[in-house]
Formats: sequence, C-alpha cells, structure tokens
Amino acid sequence: MGMRNVVGSALAAALLAAAPAGAADERLWGGETLESRVLTVYADGFAQIEETRIGDLPKGSLRLRIGDVASGIVPESAILRGDRVAVKDMSIRPSLIDPHVLMVEALGKTVKAVRTDPRTGEDKVENATLLVIDPKPILRIGDRIEVNYPGRVVLPVGADTPMPGSAQLDFGLESGLAAKRPLTLQYLLPGMRWQADYAALYDETKGLLTLNGWIGVANGSDDSFRDVQLRVVAGNVARVTDPGDVVAFRAKAAMADEAMRPQAIAGYRLYPVSKSVSIDAGERKQVAFLDRTAIPVKRSYRIVDPVGVFRSAPAYLPRRGAFLRLAFDNVAASGPTPPMPAGVMRVMAYRPTEADLFLGEDRIDHVAEGGEVVAQLGRVVDVGYEASRLEYRDLSRSASEQRFSTI
Repeated sequence: MGMRNVVGSALAAALLAAAPAGAADERLWGGETLESRVLTVYADGFAQIEETRIGDLPKGSLRLRIGDVASGIVPESAILRGDRVAVKDMSIRPSLIDPHVLMVEALGKTVKAVRTDPRTGEDKVENATLLVIDPKPILRIGDRIEVNYPGRVVLPVGADTPMPGSAQLDFGLESGLAAKRPLTLQYLLPGMRWQADYAALYDETKGLLTLNGWIGVANGSDDSFRDVQLRVVAGNVARVTDPGDVVAFRAKAAMADEAMRPQAIAGYRLYPVSKSVSIDAGERKQVAFLDRTAIPVKRSYRIVDPVGVFRSAPAYLPRRGAFLRLAFDNVAASGPTPPMPAGVMRVMAYRPTEADLFLGEDRIDHVAEGGEVVAQLGRVVDVGYEASRLEYRDLSRSASEQRFSTI
C-alpha cells in the first residue's frame, strides 16, 4: 500500500471518541439566516445595524457563530437577544483567509480527498471527514483512517467559510427551547454619516416653489450592504472613545417603524428614509425623501448690518444690497407632513425661455410639521439701503446707544 498507513476501525473509534465534547451543540448561522437588516446612520460618523436572523437552536448550552457580520463592527457594542436565550460570552473572529484557519473551520466536516494516479494523471475524489490537521491531516474515508494521505484535501465553501469583508461573532448561549426561531443582533459600525440636501426651483412670476429633498449617506467603511432598510437620526449622540477604541452607545432608537414616518425618540429625531436600499463600501448614496410642487412662497429683503452697536460705527453707511430671503410653510398639499431635517437648501430661479439661474444656498435648521422654512440666499443689487446716524449717547464706558435711519 506504499506510503499510506491504513489504521483499523479501533483507532477510528478512539479518534472519534476523543472529539471535543459538545461539538454537536455548535451552530453556525451564515448569510442564509439573514432575514432583514436595518441600517440607522448618525451624522456623527457611525451607524447602528440591527439584523434579524432565523435558524434552528437546540435546548441547553451551545456555541452559536453568526457569520456575514460587518467587518468594521465595534465588538463591544454587540447585543444579541431572543426568546428564552441567554448570552454567556462572546468573541469575534476577524475576516481572515488563511490555510490554517480554513482547516480549523473544516474539522469534523466532510471534505474532498483528491489523489492523482501517477500513471494516468487522473484524479480520484472521495468524500472524507477531516479528523486532525496538526501536524498533518488525518482523514476518515469510509471505514478506514488515512494518515499521511498522498493527495490533497479540498475544503467545501459554505456559510461557515470565512470570507474577506465580513466577520463572525461567536456566542456562548443557554437556550431554553429547541426550535427554529428569530434572534436579533445589534451593533455599531464606524465610518458612516449622512446629511440632508434640498433642491428648490423658484417661480418668481407665480410665487411658487418646487422642492426636492435628498438624504445623502456616505459609506466610509469597508462593508457593503444589500437591500437594507435605511434610517437616519438627527442629533448628536454622546460616545466615549478610550485607547482601545471602545465606543459606548448612549442613545437607542426605537425599532418599531410601521408607517415610515419621522419619530421623536428621547429628544432625537428618527427619519425613516427607504425600506430597501443598497450601498457599497466607499459609496455616497443619494436617496429621495421629499417631493413637493406648487408651494406658496414669500419673498422679502432683509437688512442684517449691525449698525449703531459699536462705538466705532460710522455716522454714515453707504448704500449696500439687502439680503434676499424666501420663506414657506412646511405643510404638505395632501397627506401627513413629515418634519424636514436640517441641511443645505439650494435655490434656482425658473426661467421659462432660458436656462435656470442659481440664486444661492443657505443652511436651514430642523423644521417641524407646520413650521416656517426660511432661506437667506445672498445680497442683491436692485434692492439696497443706506444708513445715517441720527443720535448717539454713551451709556457706560463699554456701551452706547445710537439711532440710525435707513432708506
């Protein structure tokens, strides 16, 4: 039989008996168990991910490995919960492709034993169980054990195979029920942020505005997401970063989202954006969330110079342009009116016979339902003012009162 050593069934039984106790109580939930994923992005540069996984769990103590987790996960932020499931410990397995790691992952599993016939060059392939990997692989093929197998071991690619761009979380669990059921996994991911942008088209003749709103999500992480429900949160969530780069989550957004309407949660503002969106690593995605037409708009001009405040204010201020302001109410023509998150509004003037003209942009604050949106766009030329000081009076060594007239 050449270099092959065939060990009898007694040794096979001994090796199998020596396998680690509890191996049957290990479970791996890969990407196929992922039922849904909610991506909640914060403006501060991170995101919260909530995944619903569905799979079989036995009763009693077990180890559950959850694969296809974002590689940039903050492990300390991970929370796993489910009915009659208690978490005892947790560790993370990074996304590494390494021969030894792959062999360890295949221990006790079915692999392919491939041997090439030196005379014909043909491959003979047999199913085998990988029993030992160090110092050399030991395989069980049928009713025999192969030591120093003169061929190569081919590993299957499955849900438990580590892949680049994802990680695995390893949980020690105590399960009170043997059944197929959902588990919810939450964790934080740095490197993501969002902002709101508005594009407005102003029809001066009709005094109306057309408004489109966009939520821009910048994915600066190394992870891509497919068919996720996207939400964004307005407000600055407190985070604590120590030398180990541990991030503590200080505010938790409610998970219920029945009507895809903005919600106020503990003073923060949650904006559901899309029920299904995909965003690649390094991509900036613009998602439309607002589309309104024929909005009545009020135009005005404003003087903003602080005349008469300082002692050094001149007695006469020469003519200068006033600021153009456009204002409208945040009220939808029909249906519910969602609040408008703070962002940048850019306004174009509608020109029916020529190209539209950019009028300016302004940063607007959060506007509640029914609130007024005001955009101050810049100084104009045709509308201006000049000021003359009429009265000056000292109030103290550091204060004075002055009265100006403007025309």
